[in-house]
Amino acid sequence: MPKQIVICDDHLLFLNGISELLKNTGNNYGIFKFSDVHSCRNHLMHNIADVFICDLNINHFDGFVLIEELRSQLKSTKIIVLTAYYEDFLIQKAKKLGVNAFLKKETPAEELISIIESNKDTAFYTNKSYKKGESVYSAIDDSIVNKFRISRQEKEIIKLIIKGLTSKEIAEVLFISITTVTTHRKNIHRKLEINNSSSLIKFAHENNLLD
Repeated sequence: MPKQIVICDDHLLFLNGISELLKNTGNNYGIFKFSDVHSCRNHLMHNIADVFICDLNINHFDGFVLIEELRSQLKSTKIIVLTAYYEDFLIQKAKKLGVNAFLKKETPAEELISIIESNKDTAFYTNKSYKKGESVYSAIDDSIVNKFRISRQEKEIIKLIIKGLTSKEIAEVLFISITTVTTHRKNIHRKLEINNSSSLIKFAHENNLLD
């Protein structure tokens, strides 16, 4: 039976491009493409997918959150993160979540198809070579701090968010309460005009805050 593949990505050109690419492989894949989280979630709640290909930032919604929400529905599904956000802490988070592969958006078609066709129990795969322990973020540039009136503690919290820490973990690292972390996160989102962690990662990329 042909593999049923679900793709979720808010970039329509990329979404349509990868859909056509997979249709033209000759593998007779069943392709279901979604540009919004709600429709994708609804489909996966009621239908079985052999492969789920997901971006990390879908209309400002965190792809990791979507994967976690659908964990019980995706038990027998091969999960592939296909993203432009290619930082080491994201790769490690994906592996921890049970994602099968973490790929760059510029991954060659042959490599993507090879991953799709591989056994689900194959070891976690990523097509980036990186050194264990290398830095996952650079210092927040002073001009950015001044421009957006980010305080010293907010600056530290941004670093830790980008590194992948939860509010509880940030509170423990900085020896402050979770309530204080929550307040700072709200202020950061207000000052930077963003509304979630994936948007903060996007902001970090656009302003060269990551290595």
